[in-house]
Amino acid sequence: MRWIASLWITTLVATAAHAQSVLESLEREVVALARKVQGAVVSVEGGALAPPGLPPSALWMRPENDSTRRWLEALRLFNLPSPITRKGSGFVVDKEGWILTSADVVRGAETCVVRFADGRKVTGRVVSIDDVTNLAMVRVSTSAPFALSLGDSDKVEQGSIVLCAGTLGGYERSLALCLVAGKERTGVIGQQQFLSNLIQIAGPVGAGSSGAPVVNSRGEVIGVIVASISPGLLFRPPSATDTRRADSGLPALGTATEMMLFGTTGGALAVPINDVRAVLDEMRSGRLRRPFLGIMPADRDGAEGAEVVRVVPNSPAARSGIRLGDVIVSLNKAPVRRAADVTSILRRLKLGEVVDVELLRGDQRLRFRVPLAERGTPP
Repeated sequence: MRWIASLWITTLVATAAHAQSVLESLEREVVALARKVQGAVVSVEGGALAPPGLPPSALWMRPENDSTRRWLEALRLFNLPSPITRKGSGFVVDKEGWILTSADVVRGAETCVVRFADGRKVTGRVVSIDDVTNLAMVRVSTSAPFALSLGDSDKVEQGSIVLCAGTLGGYERSLALCLVAGKERTGVIGQQQFLSNLIQIAGPVGAGSSGAPVVNSRGEVIGVIVASISPGLLFRPPSATDTRRADSGLPALGTATEMMLFGTTGGALAVPINDVRAVLDEMRSGRLRRPFLGIMPADRDGAEGAEVVRVVPNSPAARSGIRLGDVIVSLNKAPVRRAADVTSILRRLKLGEVVDVELLRGDQRLRFRVPLAERGTPP
């Protein structure tokens, strides 16, 4: 019996030593990855909407008197959100000063404040905003020492380990080791803007992480955080004017402001970098124009097709007669088996094109020809 006990103890010691070796190896890899990434990650400071009645130039005001500045510094001391400014994250996509961040952080502003990892603070110009991905392109006049490489988000699998870098929990230059919890997620920001084909991130991300890069083990960006997930307050029920099915189960996502107010959340949703890569040049030029259909598609349980669970009022889809509960089975004769197919097909089309929509409405099979318009274009 002694030799059995001795063998068991030896095996246990060897297993513990191996486990410690694996953990130390993982730690070294994560530390090396963090050093590789952090130099290209920035914090972005926009502002808060001014009270109604003020001119557009007052939208993103900054405090000018000493007493206000001291009050805001007190809030920062206790890591409380500032009512004057909104903070988010971003990263350098080109050393010539091009920075990608969240649209919610800079929406409505002409300029923002960008702080680099080395402490430099510069003014950035908001060049463009893409409502489809909820991202914005910012240009700074100075060159950046580092830029992140873009990976292939199609290769990301559920369960992949990723690193989120940026302003997390209100603290700049922070890191979070996370997991890819799912792919092809959908969600709604506010009452009008919905996003699809998103990557669900499970991990301790929260205040200030909007715009943060999600990188793989090679230090390549595979996604950009655009919204938070919370099991409580930020899963808002639809309002009386919301043309989204009440039983659709689609979460209303937290914006950058809400992430600042309510801190750490139940994870986040990120835009796949492959969806961004195709429009990076247009975002740099400032002439980004996306075709807009105006529906929110959702997968059907155990059946093919994409169910329309939301129709934006006065959108091309609404004006053409597409309704809640319709099931899209093809677009331009390309089969639609799931909601992600709708997004994929529409992103290949151009502004002004007419899309042939085939759908099921009860026992009827209907076809609509819908001219794609620019988001926000009046009828």
